[in-house]
Order: sequence, then C-alpha cells, then structure tokens
Amino acid sequence: MSTAVRANTHACAATHVTTGLINSLRKIVKSSGLNPARLTGQWTVLEAGIAAWLESQHLRALVMEIYDPRLGYGDDLVGRFDFTIDYGYYPNGDGDLWLDPETVYYTVRKAGSFPSQCDYRFIATTSAGRPDVPGWSTTNLRSTNGFARNDVGTAIGGGSLGAGLSYYTRTAS
Repeated sequence: MSTAVRANTHACAATHVTTGLINSLRKIVKSSGLNPARLTGQWTVLEAGIAAWLESQHLRALVMEIYDPRLGYGDDLVGRFDFTIDYGYYPNGDGDLWLDPETVYYTVRKAGSFPSQCDYRFIATTSAGRPDVPGWSTTNLRSTNGFARNDVGTAIGGGSLGAGLSYYTRTAS
C-alpha cells in the first residue's frame, strides 16, 4: 500500500507574498522620506485587495506612484515603484518562502529620495474578471513619459509565485 499527499501551497504563498509586498511598501515609504500616515491608513484595504487578487491570480502588478500635488495632474509624477507578479516564477520549486529586503533597500537607494511635499498612492493592475474588493476603485496610471524603467529583479518569492521589483527615474531632457 502506498499513500500520496499533495498540498496546495498557493494559498500559503499568496499570504506570504501579500505580507512581503505590504512590508516592502512600508520600507519604500520610510526609506524614501515619505509620510507613512497614508500607508498606515490604507493598510487593511491594501492587504485585502492584494490577498484576494493573488489568491484568485488576477493581480498583475502593484504600483506605487509618487507625485508632487503642487503640479498639474499628468505632469506631477516624480517616481514610481512596480512589483510585477509572476505566477509561474518557480513552478517546480520546493515551496520555499523568501523575501530579499536588500533588493528593496537597493532599489530605494537607486531611486533616491523625494521632496517632502510629495504624496503617493497605490494602484493594483488586475486582469479581467477579478473579484471586487471593498475600498478599491478604478483609476488610471500617471504617464511615465520622460521616465526610464529600471528592473531590479525578484524581491519576493513563495512557491511558484514571485514579485519582481522595478523603479522609474526621470530621463535627461
């Protein structure tokens, strides 16, 4: 007689990556000199949306836009961080859960700090058919014209689920 056990690690990986994403956002906010009050006030809503959409596999990216509210919308972007989700990151892996905080700190150092008057917001890009999550609404991303995207690598992993990190910097005019 033989017995086989198969465990679905996706739920565990989704929880780990959700926690890793929120904590990485906290590190970015704190290390960039931004006011953490907005993140603290949105923590529950962020966590609910990220967890739901990772579990349903609808989350494509989690974006943090940093903008200067004194400028006109559309011309106010000063920086951006993207966590791009990969559902096939390590499909034959052993279920390891990991987070590389040095990747996040490196990214913040490369992106630089932001003026104290800057504000920020979080946007989840999702695929069609995603479940609705209270506290989330639709919006458009600010234009990245005049910015260059810099890919850093994978910052968070869990099972076959990974989150790559990139940042945007203004290009020379």
